Amino acid sequence: MDAQNTMSVLNRLHQVSKGETLFSIARQYNVTEQDILTANPDIKNRSKLKKGAFLTIPVPANQGETVVSEVKKEPLKNLRIGVVLPFEEKSERAKKMVEFYQGFLMAADSIRKEGLSMDIYAFNSGSTEADMMSILMNPEVATLNVLFGPVDDQQLPATVGFCKHNNIKLVLPFTNVQSLIDNPHVYMASPSYAVGTMEAAALATRAFAGKNIVVLKSNSENVKGSLFTKTLSDMMAQQGISVRSLNIDADDFTYESAMNQFKDNIIVPDNTSIKTLNILISKLDTFRQQHTNYNISLLGYPEWQTYTNTLLNSFFSFDTYIYSSYYYNALAPNTKAFEQAFTNHFNKSMAVNYPRYAMMGFDLAYYFVHDIWADGSAMATQHIPYQSTFRFVQEGDNSGFCNRFVQLIHYKKTKQIELIR
Repeated sequence: MDAQNTMSVLNRLHQVSKGETLFSIARQYNVTEQDILTANPDIKNRSKLKKGAFLTIPVPANQGETVVSEVKKEPLKNLRIGVVLPFEEKSERAKKMVEFYQGFLMAADSIRKEGLSMDIYAFNSGSTEADMMSILMNPEVATLNVLFGPVDDQQLPATVGFCKHNNIKLVLPFTNVQSLIDNPHVYMASPSYAVGTMEAAALATRAFAGKNIVVLKSNSENVKGSLFTKTLSDMMAQQGISVRSLNIDADDFTYESAMNQFKDNIIVPDNTSIKTLNILISKLDTFRQQHTNYNISLLGYPEWQTYTNTLLNSFFSFDTYIYSSYYYNALAPNTKAFEQAFTNHFNKSMAVNYPRYAMMGFDLAYYFVHDIWADGSAMATQHIPYQSTFRFVQEGDNSGFCNRFVQLIHYKKTKQIELIR
């Protein structure tokens, strides 16, 4: 073994520290827990690792990310893509699906200009299993390379089985039914909240090590917020970091007791609602005016992006962090260019949604088509996402893929925005 290979082996050994878990080590090296178990068959108790023990860390494919598609020796001559979504409903959901598809078509136009040939088939999915079965009986569908959709849960079992039988990649832009992840043909673009919460908590644990974390109790039930704050508290505890708790209705003395004047204080509410956020901002504004010697930041939720237009100054003032799998930057030049191109294509402006569905459609289409054709050098350029970034990871042996990308959107006091990944 030469020196370079020896160093590679040494770099993939990990000595277990106090409080580390299989989950935290897997996230550190960007591999799955099953990868570590497979590489270390002598692990007897996966829930309790022995301090000081050495683990072999397998080298992940593609620098830690699972390659989404199998490597093909030769590129396809013509890519066949299907999109099956509820286009004809008279509902807000249908409007979003149409806009997603419009962004999808814009991506196809861009890709064709780079030398790629493709056929796109669009189907109105309806909402029932019978609707979906009628589509799957179309002989054209069995010849697809990749299928995007459907949305309704009752249509998924038949679609998943059909795609597996015909070796078709099935991309689910909006559905995240966890039971489907056991199928290697399935790609979930929108992670379940449980998966997104784990990734966000792991990122926050790394980003805020050494800071004073304060969980704010809102006195109102909120499943998403409670899950995130509990997961974050548990991960911090595994690293030996204590998390303080504070009731939103507490008095000034209690607020001060929860703060640390020698560390940055990260306030995390257990509720995602705008009502809680507004109350919290008001409370912290009052506290900060009376106690100028404390550094206070907020850590919050993807939903907070909906209120950026009205709360942007508050976000900057409180050095706010928002975790999210997507980020829409209205001021970015590429965003403005996309919005103008969308208007030129369809004679209308994009709807004000979070996320922007047209951008989501563009980013997802470009990601998958590029991946399928990358080994054939059909396209020389790399797309920088307008809004949605994807990091598909296979959940286990012979299982499906889930998008595990998450980032922290940091609204700095200098009125600049940075992305922490």
